[in-house]
Amino acid sequence: MQRIPDEEFAQRIISIQKKLEENDYDAYLVHANETDHGNVRYLSDHWPIFETAGVIIPRQGDPVLLIGPEAEPFARERSRITKIRKLLAYREASEPDYPGMRLPSFRDVFEEISGGEGIQRLAVGDHAIMTLPVYEGVREALGEKGRIIRAEWLISDLRAEKSENEIAMIKEAHRISERAFEDILGLMEPGMTEKKVLGLLTERLYHYGAESEAYPNYVFSGVKTRNAIGQASYETLKEGQLIQLCVGARYGGYASSVGRPVCIGKMPARVRKSVQFGLEAHKETFAWIREGIPAKEVATRYYDFFAAHGYEDNFLYGPCHGCGIGENEKPWIETNSEYLLQSNMTFMADTFFAADDFGFRWEDGIRVTAEGCEVFSNIRHEIIEL
Repeated sequence: MQRIPDEEFAQRIISIQKKLEENDYDAYLVHANETDHGNVRYLSDHWPIFETAGVIIPRQGDPVLLIGPEAEPFARERSRITKIRKLLAYREASEPDYPGMRLPSFRDVFEEISGGEGIQRLAVGDHAIMTLPVYEGVREALGEKGRIIRAEWLISDLRAEKSENEIAMIKEAHRISERAFEDILGLMEPGMTEKKVLGLLTERLYHYGAESEAYPNYVFSGVKTRNAIGQASYETLKEGQLIQLCVGARYGGYASSVGRPVCIGKMPARVRKSVQFGLEAHKETFAWIREGIPAKEVATRYYDFFAAHGYEDNFLYGPCHGCGIGENEKPWIETNSEYLLQSNMTFMADTFFAADDFGFRWEDGIRVTAEGCEVFSNIRHEIIEL
């Protein structure tokens, strides 16, 4: 399996430390859980299972991977950060006591990374997923004079522009997703449950080399296709009924998604008209993407395209969201996005349409270039009737 080289992980730490120096922060702390592990994996390659994890980077010196009491052998197999400390705050949610186990505290970690000087200005990322035990431990260790400063931007800005190694991972993840998608089209039959199709799909992803699913893959049918987020059920596939497939492999830590609406037999005329419009909006998005373009301009054009075709009520969100380690990560492209698109930013072009009784999503990974938009998946940009 391909891997991001150690040197690239080391450079990420150096880049963070430069930002700490520029902003007079003493250290930077990020958090991860099994589902949302992006920043910790980006810095260490560790992916917590059951427990949570963190990485703390001092302004000077070595970073530390922070893990729960049970993860050390697994973490040492994976981590590109060699200094690892076990803290009770990162234990699993059932909160076992581990009687007799002596573990360091956040105060101990702060003393270690600061050479005994302590930490006063702690920048943190992952505010939305940091657990209360971690927050309380950090707060206690900082004391009354210490400050917690929200600084998600510090790492999200760094992650937004991908290296060639990262882009190679994303492309391979899309290649795997495409092959699994094509296979599943040949296996689906009326009467199969959504769950069975999902099982067949998952097998194909691993068959072609996926590290894991990038997210809980989508197999929805009928009225459930209007759900932007959901899970496969035990309902059966029917002829003439819309089916939403979103196929996402993870490879080398990086995510992909290939989303297509599908119908077994003829697609009803009203549905087909909407699906065709969605495909046109999807392709227009590709045409608007280019280095130097204001992100909000792309989103405004996208909304105006919906409105011009009479579909403004079927609009839910902007045309793209960031992708990388997360299938859905910062930045988003929305009408209030105040930044310029830069080369090697990667996004999911995510064209979602919701009506009262059906919906659909066209989705593909893309890369911003000076010349325009590189699309990572070009298969089946067509009305798919099986």
